Amino acid sequence: MTTPLPLRPNLEQYQNQAKDLLRAATSGDDAELERIHILADAQLAIAREHSITSWSRFKRLIGLLEPFRAALYPGDADAVRAMLDEAPELAVCEPWPGAPGYKPIQGVSSGCVWHRPQQMQVAGMLADAGAEMDITIAARAGLVERVRHMLDADPSLINARDSAGRSAMYRAGCVFGIFHEGEAIVDLLLERGAEPDFFVACTFGMVEEVEKALAEDPSLAKGLDPDGMTSLHWAIRHRRCDGPQRPVAITRLLLEAGVDVNAPNPTEEQMQAIHHCGEWAAFVEQVDLLLEYGADINAAAGNDWTPLDYAMDRGRQEMASHLEARGGRVSGKLSG
Repeated sequence: MTTPLPLRPNLEQYQNQAKDLLRAATSGDDAELERIHILADAQLAIAREHSITSWSRFKRLIGLLEPFRAALYPGDADAVRAMLDEAPELAVCEPWPGAPGYKPIQGVSSGCVWHRPQQMQVAGMLADAGAEMDITIAARAGLVERVRHMLDADPSLINARDSAGRSAMYRAGCVFGIFHEGEAIVDLLLERGAEPDFFVACTFGMVEEVEKALAEDPSLAKGLDPDGMTSLHWAIRHRRCDGPQRPVAITRLLLEAGVDVNAPNPTEEQMQAIHHCGEWAAFVEQVDLLLEYGADINAAAGNDWTPLDYAMDRGRQEMASHLEARGGRVSGKLSG
């Protein structure tokens, strides 16, 4: 009987397993004798249990795990391609010693965004090499055609969620940074009849959808997304919006419905929405709304930076001038 991969980066442990197996066999343990009776030796038994035909190849694969892991992030596409060409089994390994069960495609997909093109190339290579993924991982990796094929094969996946409660639309759309492939997946899902995700609607300036959702359930404004962020964090970090009209309208709707204006973002330095105004391409009208509803113009993020610090660090001159005019100060924590 064989057990499937994944390989894990601990050759010494596998060698010890082989020694234990031999000891058990020579001690007369019938169950262990049955386990290796058709194999040349205990090391070959270990290799074959991972569907690998020889111990020498098994050792080579284990030796590749560390450089493979190092190449995955922030993404060395050439190195990953070479290693997958030699050993496609790496696509389903578990290369992080402290994270059993965590596969390369999970880690790589979470980093896919416009300014990490190598990461996106690596995700595609892993998919081509046989990495197993559900529709939420494929969506987060920006694999548009794979998502399309999944939906063609099983339309019921349209609103499927992962173990953290994240839908494919949420994973494709609620990404910090420009992500054209994710936007294409959101469009595809909507075309196929997916329910609009509330947080995606807030991000994409979908005023009508946000207004309708809040009319049906005002508590949505006070809720957190599966990663612990508020809808306001996403409305400030808007995308696909030409001009302030839609982002400002959504910001107002959320504030009127009771969203926590001072809620920290657990995924990014405990920033509040007012910090995102400084570090993202927000509109000054959004700043004014946040202040009207009780935001602190000099709130400290987890790194002690103020909103003005972020605006200055990101080179957002108009926003910096507006924050300063409203009483914003620098923290003195900026380096350089």
